[in-house]
Amino acid sequence: MTKLAVISDIHANSIALEAVLSTIDEQGCDMIVCAGDIVGYGARPKECIDLLREREIPCLLGNHDQYVTLLMDDRVGRLREEVRLSVEWTQTQLSMDQLKWLAGLSMRFDVEELDFSFVHGAFGPKPWIYCNKPEHFASSFAHQDVPLGFCGHSHVPAIGLYDAEIGQVAVKYLRKAVIPEADKVMVNVGSVGQPRDKDPRAAFTFFCVEEREVELVRVPYDVAQAQAQIREAGLPERAAERLEGGR
Repeated sequence: MTKLAVISDIHANSIALEAVLSTIDEQGCDMIVCAGDIVGYGARPKECIDLLREREIPCLLGNHDQYVTLLMDDRVGRLREEVRLSVEWTQTQLSMDQLKWLAGLSMRFDVEELDFSFVHGAFGPKPWIYCNKPEHFASSFAHQDVPLGFCGHSHVPAIGLYDAEIGQVAVKYLRKAVIPEADKVMVNVGSVGQPRDKDPRAAFTFFCVEEREVELVRVPYDVAQAQAQIREAGLPERAAERLEGGR
């Protein structure tokens, strides 16, 4: 295996997912991994799940995926209103088979022959930490048992580097680079369906194993159509608005 594509935070945006998968197919890779949050916010959860399953893409459990599987659970009622309304709507859209599939997703995926792992948010007992600040990366690094990890969750592409000798964590915006030497590295791969780095284009990351090179790839898609789907479904307006500015 020499080249991986890592996608995350699709958030039921099938238009963005189709555009990203088309770009991956054009450029080629040996494996695609999805780091979670397949559903939530967007209006096409069934289509996203079906597409990932049809292509047999390994997927992780994201926090929104977990929320959707908590049927008749009072924890859903404690979610922020925008999230709760989306979760409740999504629960009505999915078949029992799709809900069972989501519920069966793992919190971590390891590539056995290679020394790196994938999580949705972070390693350790607090898996939904947003890895976008040094202190958040540090919390994850304390439990990261492999030299290299990949995550999503924050919707902001970044790379965190841990130097054990000086106990320091550095965070850089992810573009294209050879991964620097560090005791531990975590790559946040960005978001397919709801970027929050002020760039509305879908984002994913290629990783070339032998070269240790990561590349953030941006893919334009029909944002207006995705917004229209959200509005037609009666989902919270903010979920549509934030797509336009990548926020």
